[in-house]
Amino acid sequence: MGKAIGVDIGGGSIRASLFDESGKELNSKLSPTPEDLNNDKFLKILKDTIRPLASEGQGIGVGSPGPLDNENGLLLSSANMKGLKNLPLKEELKKEFSLPVWYENDANCAALGEAYFGLYKDTESQLILTLGTGVGGGFVQRGVLFSGYLGNGIEIGHTTSVIGGAICGCGVRGCVESYFSTRGFLRRYSEKTNTHLNNAEEFFQLVRNKDQIAEEILHFGTLALAHAVRGAVHLLNPEAVVFVGGITKSYDLFGKTLESEIRSTIFPVLNDRLKIGAGGNLSGALGAASLVFSKEKV
Repeated sequence: MGKAIGVDIGGGSIRASLFDESGKELNSKLSPTPEDLNNDKFLKILKDTIRPLASEGQGIGVGSPGPLDNENGLLLSSANMKGLKNLPLKEELKKEFSLPVWYENDANCAALGEAYFGLYKDTESQLILTLGTGVGGGFVQRGVLFSGYLGNGIEIGHTTSVIGGAICGCGVRGCVESYFSTRGFLRRYSEKTNTHLNNAEEFFQLVRNKDQIAEEILHFGTLALAHAVRGAVHLLNPEAVVFVGGITKSYDLFGKTLESEIRSTIFPVLNDRLKIGAGGNLSGALGAASLVFSKEKV
């Protein structure tokens, strides 16, 4: 049975894990990433993290936040790792370990991992949305990931929900991410109450405590997300729409409204087969390893 190394690059740490084809984690290594990074320092940490696993893997899959160039294997820049620029990630890892390397946006990795190993793995096609600090997306059909030009496709978080609405981190007004994401919830609550919240858990606790403003923000954000999904469903016609990410821990607070709004606004015929729900929230490293398993099988 083949084994794959999955590497999940985040702002605070790098996790490398070895998986078998059933998705079982066999070994892992975690390394913190310092704040004062440059390309050379980062590459050393990345290689040192992967090295203990390299002899057992048939390939390496890597996921990181964008923007990136998956065709040439470049991490172009990173909002959370400021010192990195045009990092030749794929080339360096291939040279170091003499293994095939695949590199994708972390949301695309999450989508592929969910499609291969998640709760909706038996469906033909899956639109997967990652709900967290922002909103990411990925589309998988018959086990093949659609990643768009240079790996930056299905950026559903940056589709417009409110024309002329709140400013998004991308610099444009009205993105769905401005209304349904950790960043969006906290900013909207601060605007309305002048109260600073630290994380999504605090926001959702206010919702559970029947805080009216928090409830209104969540309700509007849920409708904004539903209509972004509606547009994507009409474009892609997936068999399943799957929500993953940290915010889905509170799916009980918005899931019914979200699913109802999607189903009541899409073409009725699409409801005959469409499945909607929260996924398994698989690890980012397993999503990255799925790149290897996918390419090996396709």
